[in-house]
Amino acid sequence: MGEGRGMSGRESAGAARTLPLPAEHTLAAGLAAVFGVRPDELVFERRRNPRASTFPSEFVDCRLPDGRRLELCCKYGADETDGSHGHRGNAAYEGAVYRLLMRRGLAGVPRLYGMFAEEQTGRTWLVLERVPGVRIDDLSDQAPAMRAAAVWVGRLHAEDLTADALTAGLPLIRHTRDYYLGWIRRTIEFARPLHERYAWLRELERHADALIAPLLDAPRVLIHGEYYPHNVLVHGAAVFALDWQSAAVAAGELDLAALTENWPEEIAEACVREYRAARWPAGAPAWSDAVLEAARVHWLFRWLGDRPQWTLRERARWRWQALERVAARLGLT
Repeated sequence: MGEGRGMSGRESAGAARTLPLPAEHTLAAGLAAVFGVRPDELVFERRRNPRASTFPSEFVDCRLPDGRRLELCCKYGADETDGSHGHRGNAAYEGAVYRLLMRRGLAGVPRLYGMFAEEQTGRTWLVLERVPGVRIDDLSDQAPAMRAAAVWVGRLHAEDLTADALTAGLPLIRHTRDYYLGWIRRTIEFARPLHERYAWLRELERHADALIAPLLDAPRVLIHGEYYPHNVLVHGAAVFALDWQSAAVAAGELDLAALTENWPEEIAEACVREYRAARWPAGAPAWSDAVLEAARVHWLFRWLGDRPQWTLRERARWRWQALERVAARLGLT
């Protein structure tokens, strides 16, 4: 796996793993409230999720009083957002997005059994179905899974659930001009120690509106918001998208750009073909290339402009090299 793949929401995985999980009796009380039973009627085994990202989570094998056995993923999120500059919602927001997706009956979305407000900590729990499968970035043969993931998200964007959200009264995050420009401005601010090395950076800021214009002009659909391979499980022919706290109304190409970011050209191009065939069976519109390119540039700024320590570290070097190529195309180098 090349440098840069998966460099996204997983950055906060360390913090998620160190936050405490609920005590045994608290877990029993929460599950009982979700399933409408008494805590002493539940039998369960639990284990921490080693791949937890923004919020801590665990896997729970639970037997209900009627004999049903459920494999659950319990996710414990804060009621406040995580300081992601408007990129992510809180746990309650993610739960509302899951319910929106479930109402449409989309395949590939884990079932949300319910939510629970843990008063002592102020956390909101999501009690989700634990779906089978392996994350794409854990597979040895990743190309077929990548193509399947591209098809899945292309079909999601063809569905366009924004009207459903409006009917449900769900105020989805919207990617606006200020949202996009914020990442560019923070990147430049955080990169002050690099301004001498990248003399074109200030000039690039003057092209900011032109860089984001295709994203603002494109049709806006419900996007996952961090559709990276580590957020996608594959089980046979089935694809499951996890972690919807970054769902938003924006150009669909943002999901495709995230999925294919920093992958070999052959795999990325195959994903683009599969995505477009799934979203536009009659043929992709002429503007799709420009929107995809703008989406790819946005993700460079998105992760460079999140926090200063991410901007300056060695691991981000490939993003700076990619931005330098953007500057060269604009004649700034």
